[in-house]
Amino acid sequence: MTQEADIGPTPLDAGLLGMRLMLLMRAIREGGLPLFEAEVGYKEIHRHLLLLLGLSGGMTSQDIVGFAGYEKAQVSRAIKPLERDGLIVREKLRAKLTLSPAGRVLFEKIRAIVRARDGQLVSGLGRDELERFGLLTDQLAQKAARIYNQERCLSVEAGIIGAAPGGAGTPSWPVGPEGKKIEPPPDLIAPKLVGLVAYLKRSAMLSCQRMHGLSNFQGQVLALIGLYAPLPMAQLIKAMGRDKSQIGRTVSALEESGLIERFRPTRRRDIVLQPTEAGAVVYKALHREASVRDASLWSEASAEDRAFYQAIVSRLMVRARALSGESSAAA
Repeated sequence: MTQEADIGPTPLDAGLLGMRLMLLMRAIREGGLPLFEAEVGYKEIHRHLLLLLGLSGGMTSQDIVGFAGYEKAQVSRAIKPLERDGLIVREKLRAKLTLSPAGRVLFEKIRAIVRARDGQLVSGLGRDELERFGLLTDQLAQKAARIYNQERCLSVEAGIIGAAPGGAGTPSWPVGPEGKKIEPPPDLIAPKLVGLVAYLKRSAMLSCQRMHGLSNFQGQVLALIGLYAPLPMAQLIKAMGRDKSQIGRTVSALEESGLIERFRPTRRRDIVLQPTEAGAVVYKALHREASVRDASLWSEASAEDRAFYQAIVSRLMVRARALSGESSAAA
């Protein structure tokens, strides 16, 4: 029987912040998913929008794009069911989105769950550590947004994507009526990390498309196969958290491109995936490009700040995986 892969960073990727944060956010999401689905419903992006609007007091859709790192089309699609269900309101199309009374009730429920889970997540961290981690996360998110905008310019020049007026901006919480920036309290870790991770993902997406002609999802699948080869198909589906048919189409496309191959190590129906020689070359190139982005992300931080941040991420990862395991056992 094929042994399941432990989806966590290998020595090759252990120092890359983008990879580690994506794995951290995945563990946080997996741990909270059963509770959110039972108590709140809606998809993750809908819950995140309600949380952002509740914490900020209101944002325009462009503010959400700039802060959270979502694509404009993603935000537009996510807003529609929330407006339809009477959870968010706005005076006109481009006006600020705010919560209705019903949306406020759901926001309070989401915030309570996030606060309880983040309280468990940061257990053992001091307030000074949390404040420093939050400040560094904000600074890294600003840098990640600039890296994304640079990558977007390169992709426009290469004819990969069309030019968009204004770019993505940089993530920033709104300013309240007294001129004070509104933002979540320091013990709410997840809301601060979402924008940073989203910008890192979007930069990787554009780079993958420009450099290798692969979609973001194809690049993610190839990277995972290269990282954990030989990787069972069932474990790939579980790790990606996507529909089985979407994974199947992507695997078939990568196979037809000569980048991966599949085989059955036993007479069972298990399918195992591994990169071909050409696929291994692309995977290594993806890793080099990720290393360059990671170095750029840290370029304005001190060695002390970097060591501190990575150490906190490691502690959060241990806690998130433990909480995810507890959640799975209770389900």
